[in-house]
Amino acid sequence: MGCPCARRGAALTAAHLIVERLDRLQQRHAVVGFAYAVARKYADDGGGREAALVTYYGFLSIFPVLLLAVTAVSKVLARYPELRHRLVSATVPPSLQSTVDSAVSHIPTSPLAVAAGLISLLLSGTGVVFSAYQTLNHLAAVPLRQRAGIVSRCVRVVIGVILMLLAVVTVGALTVVTAALPGLPVASRATAALGSYAVAFVVLLLMARLLLDRPVAMRTLLPAAAPGAAAVTITFNAGATVLPGLIRRAGPVYGGFATVAAMFTLLFLLSLALVYAGEIAAVRAARLWPRALRVTHPTRADVRALALLAQEQERLPDERIESTLLPRDPERASGPVQSDQAG
Repeated sequence: MGCPCARRGAALTAAHLIVERLDRLQQRHAVVGFAYAVARKYADDGGGREAALVTYYGFLSIFPVLLLAVTAVSKVLARYPELRHRLVSATVPPSLQSTVDSAVSHIPTSPLAVAAGLISLLLSGTGVVFSAYQTLNHLAAVPLRQRAGIVSRCVRVVIGVILMLLAVVTVGALTVVTAALPGLPVASRATAALGSYAVAFVVLLLMARLLLDRPVAMRTLLPAAAPGAAAVTITFNAGATVLPGLIRRAGPVYGGFATVAAMFTLLFLLSLALVYAGEIAAVRAARLWPRALRVTHPTRADVRALALLAQEQERLPDERIESTLLPRDPERASGPVQSDQAG
């Protein structure tokens, strides 16, 4: 029998060889290397935490946004109750329709009270947009010194909520229109899904352009908007079918909180997809691939990624933070790798 130390050393050597081969493989193949770089940046940015924050504020904002949308639809279509019912049914998830209808029926009728209530709901719905603002600028590594002031930020967040309201009502209207068209139900659903995708795509582009504190071309945002719109479309089209099943399965465990648990699950999956979509655009825009599997052999993309993480912490107008990697092997590198490669 061999020495335990020798066997352990042989196992470590074999593991190092496997990691080295995998590293070379993913760096040689652009698709694999890009996918790994997206996963690395997701980990570097704390993507799970960002998705959880968007989920939390999204859950708190969903009821005010739906209530605003239903109130606006009810005021505009007051003389068309049947059309109003169809549009509300297409906009609000079935599990929330009774709650939203009850809340709308209790809104005061005086103009001043209605205006105050709508403004209050609008402000209540800003949480998810503000969270999206923070997440977008974090993923894009925008330095804190370049972030917008409180007034500009609040104005843009309110505009973002209005965009969300318009998107919700537009998707509901598309669903109603396509359901009324002659033809097969499958074709109607496909048309509604395509329309929902187009609306989500445009809204995500506009929201990203609105909330990012850095000038950015639309083509840079396309890699995020395309998969993000697909995630939104799938979630909202499948939600009406999946949500009741999730509530039914969660009922024995969560009891009265089953609806909350099911909605949190769907929102978290959607938030994860949106954060990954943002990481795809960020990695592509900054050319943050290929990344290294071995921390002892960083690539230029690793240097750029570390430099961006450092530069994001610049808070004062005249503050500049540089990232430097010192060589582990003096014989292999004559000097440190500076962060100016991230520019």
